[in-house]
Amino acid sequence: MRSRICSHCQRRVGAIWAAVVEQNLFTVEAPGIEPVTANLGENAQCFRGTITIAGRRPVRHLVAISAELAKTRPGAEPQGRRTILCDNDPTFVLYRIAQRFGLPVVPEWAAWFNEELNRRGAIKPLIGLGCSPVLVSGTKKLFLKWIRRALRQKRIEVPDRNGPVRWSLAHSFFRVSETGLEEESCQKASKESSAIPAEGEDTTSCESH
Repeated sequence: MRSRICSHCQRRVGAIWAAVVEQNLFTVEAPGIEPVTANLGENAQCFRGTITIAGRRPVRHLVAISAELAKTRPGAEPQGRRTILCDNDPTFVLYRIAQRFGLPVVPEWAAWFNEELNRRGAIKPLIGLGCSPVLVSGTKKLFLKWIRRALRQKRIEVPDRNGPVRWSLAHSFFRVSETGLEEESCQKASKESSAIPAEGEDTTSCESH
């Protein structure tokens, strides 16, 4: 026998979907967080689905993200100036920025990059539940300029070794596997990406395989 979806859930999901699509203001509340009135702006994306629980009625759920957040996925809008990330870990930040803009970097530069972001006021914390999201401001051209300057000043160095770059990321939302970025709950994983070019060569993308 097929269980019926709770009509109350359908109405609530429908109301929230309409508020997002029509760019209406709504109040966001969560444990330990002060209520925030906001909207998701133009061209927000909504994903609706059903969660089936054994012995209970199916539950409708909704995931809504702003157009700006959708554009910060790896490889999207390389001319963008703002990148929203779900974690403030320096290595994770460098990895995701590099993936989005195709920057030639290595994990050993994470501390330097984090220092630059903070020194220049280019990273700001955002409100998050169960995560530590940040907003990183900067373009590919700007970040490449930082890298060139740091290399000349010997603040960072190109590794002597050849071969793929290996990333070790700790994060509760994503697992970076040998074949790509996957949504999975885990605490630690590794990643191989293209090798960094030697100084003086044309900069190319270091996107994952």
